[in-house]
Amino acid sequence: MLLTFFKNRKRRKLLRELRNTVRGTLAADDDILEDKTKTELSLLKSELDQVRLADTDDAALAEFDRRLDRILPRHGFAHSMRAFLDVLVVACSVAGGIRALYIQPFKIPTSSMQPTLFGIHYIDRQLAEPHLGPVTRAVMPLQARRAKLTVEEDGFLSGDYRMRNSYFIFTDSVFNIGNRTYALPGDLLQNIRRYLAKTGDYYERGETFADGWLSTGDHVFVERLSIHFRDIRRGDVIVFTTEGLSSPVQPLSGFYYIKRLAGLPGDTLKIENNILMIRPKGESAFRPAYEFSEKFNKLYSFKGGYQGHRADGLLAPGQEITVPDNHYFVLGDNTNHSLDARMIGFIPRKNIIGLAVAIFWPVSRRWGIVDRLPPLDTPTVLPDDPRFQPTAMSMQ
Repeated sequence: MLLTFFKNRKRRKLLRELRNTVRGTLAADDDILEDKTKTELSLLKSELDQVRLADTDDAALAEFDRRLDRILPRHGFAHSMRAFLDVLVVACSVAGGIRALYIQPFKIPTSSMQPTLFGIHYIDRQLAEPHLGPVTRAVMPLQARRAKLTVEEDGFLSGDYRMRNSYFIFTDSVFNIGNRTYALPGDLLQNIRRYLAKTGDYYERGETFADGWLSTGDHVFVERLSIHFRDIRRGDVIVFTTEGLSSPVQPLSGFYYIKRLAGLPGDTLKIENNILMIRPKGESAFRPAYEFSEKFNKLYSFKGGYQGHRADGLLAPGQEITVPDNHYFVLGDNTNHSLDARMIGFIPRKNIIGLAVAIFWPVSRRWGIVDRLPPLDTPTVLPDDPRFQPTAMSMQ
């Protein structure tokens, strides 16, 4: 009896699979099936619908299976490849729909939002050690390239350097100190030199030029949906396109920019003592930005690399501007090294893509929800050379 039960179960399963395959193919591929194939499948479907398992033996079910295989081959490379491509197309369509409608990944390209979000940058091994968690230490070799160099001969750092590709995907800088040639990962000036504690050009034999890692920069998810259902707020970290925008200072470096929203339509803005002052539409007095959003507090803490807002461009010392309707004003958190609305002007509402919500790579102190952390508890020490970054930037 047990053997009969399992045999009947197997027969029911085969009949169910035959019916589902025929019905599914007719429904899903109706517009691409040849008329002959469609006719044969329709006939087979009618016969299968009339089958009563009690009156049908194994040979009859096997014949139905062979007929279906002749009409619609279900084995071999072609069938397997078609099934794989069907799954791939559906997966890509779902991923594309999610990306277009809800969430999209971006890579931070520059230092303009540091230390909230980092582009490619140098991490000093010794300075960063107290601030690295065990997980970050463990995965550092996977998410950053070692940047270590000890000077072999006294001499001056050359004023120029050349870039080369290594291992087809990495970029190195080749440069001289004295008569010796060295190489470090990334762009020497943009990614490493500006983060070094030493700003001078003369090095002695045995001196450490660099001992750390070159981070790949933060990769973030940007949520695109909520901005269509709620107002954008001061302090939000937003991504926008540069379509229709330009700068008299330098060419724009990309189509997507990420900055912090500082001014809403109707706001009058100015910068005093490195603090953004805001007078909303209809009000008579200016108030500091941190009274409108607590997210600005850390920018004025002068800790962990934060250094307030620099008065420049449209917000040069003594200047006041009013944000026009349907436009916004954005600033980088690192305004000493940021090309933002002070130079490129007001951002049209239509250019705003979404809100930065999470850092998914690398695994650093910042990993997780964007903008959730207080600054590192270390003073922001500004370098003598304005081309360089505060030392706190190389700790994280």
